Amino acid sequence: MRCLMCGKNRDEGTFRDLFDPQDPLCEKCRSEWRRKHIRFRLGGVTAESSYVYNEAFSRCLIQFKELNDEALRDVFLYEVADRLRFRYRGYTLCLLPSSEEKSAARGFSHLRLMFACLKMPMIEPFRKVTSQDQKNLNREERLAMQDAIILKDGVQLPEKILLCDDTITTGATMLGALAALGQKAQKVRIYAVSANIRWL
Repeated sequence: MRCLMCGKNRDEGTFRDLFDPQDPLCEKCRSEWRRKHIRFRLGGVTAESSYVYNEAFSRCLIQFKELNDEALRDVFLYEVADRLRFRYRGYTLCLLPSSEEKSAARGFSHLRLMFACLKMPMIEPFRKVTSQDQKNLNREERLAMQDAIILKDGVQLPEKILLCDDTITTGATMLGALAALGQKAQKVRIYAVSANIRWL
């Protein structure tokens, strides 16, 4: 099996490569990710993340969702899937939205593919009403975009919601989702695969 990022043949790799051959990443690529269980509060809601957002994680995420490399779908939660299934048993995953233009250009929901390995109930209840790319915005401009997240018409919300995203940077998108939910949900938690180091 070859590493999905560097292409190295894992049969010729380290002891970990041989011991855990199902990991889509080789030991070298995996070790470049900074795994860290981060817990914090965002908008009064408990949030957690499994990795510190760094250059190696960013490269893989861009390769997956911007360059349409769907083979990377299981890379992100490989190490933490069992823990998440246990911790959030009974929750429904509520995926945060990309802009409609981004989703159409991509041709797939990257979060739906990313979180499918959990085999948990999953919905996409939100709509993003701007196509502006947050990557080019500063912190103040990102925070000003909270109103760009709305609930889709007629959506039925479950009792226990886990808001899910790939990364939390300023938290603006999550705060927008929380504002859109208002008092409609009884129990809400937040999970992002990675988080900016400022949340440590």
